[in-house]
Amino acid sequence: MCAYTAPKLLQYGVRHMANNKKRLWFLRGIAILLMLASGYIAWYTIAKGTPRDFWQDHLNRKRGNLQNIAGTFTDQDGKQVTLKNFADKNIIATFVFKDCNMSCPIIMNDLRLFEKNAPDFARSGNFLIFTFEDHRKNPEELREFLKKYRIEGDHWRVLTADAATIRKLADTFELQYNKGEAGNYIYAHSNVFIVADKNGVVRREFRGIENNKAKFFEEVRKFL
Repeated sequence: MCAYTAPKLLQYGVRHMANNKKRLWFLRGIAILLMLASGYIAWYTIAKGTPRDFWQDHLNRKRGNLQNIAGTFTDQDGKQVTLKNFADKNIIATFVFKDCNMSCPIIMNDLRLFEKNAPDFARSGNFLIFTFEDHRKNPEELREFLKKYRIEGDHWRVLTADAATIRKLADTFELQYNKGEAGNYIYAHSNVFIVADKNGVVRREFRGIENNKAKFFEEVRKFL
């Protein structure tokens, strides 16, 4: 009987050791992930009042002045403009997909909150909202886009252009964008706020979505 069960016992022992090793590596993996998470939380807490990925200080010279960027755009009223038309105005610019329901509502809401926080901006500046798609044939859709967010005023301009101009502008600001189709549209794009002064000089770029709105608004006002 012993001679018969010994191989089975040996096999059981080998399997048991193998399973123990797997569990050990699994537990080690969890421990490493917890350590990384704890480190990130600690870093985030320490750096709470300092810029992180959202803030970009080193500006690219090729996009140093909005007024020098070529291209003809169509606004929500069907008017054709260039970026030189916005001289003598402070600018807060961003890029959106008109029908995006992911990060674009957050972007638009941030701009609305900034307007509420800084009502004088309506007299001294413009919000420029560039579209990632060509809507020149239906500019009324861009008016509907503004109505969707209950936005009014001539200081709000939604700008569209042909695909080549949009691509060139997006490349200038190193933005990625894509709209996939799989039954439903999936909008993927870089999130950016561009702040330029009345001379067109790009003073600051903010990339991503910042949860600390008060600090974001403070930084924007600082460069206008």
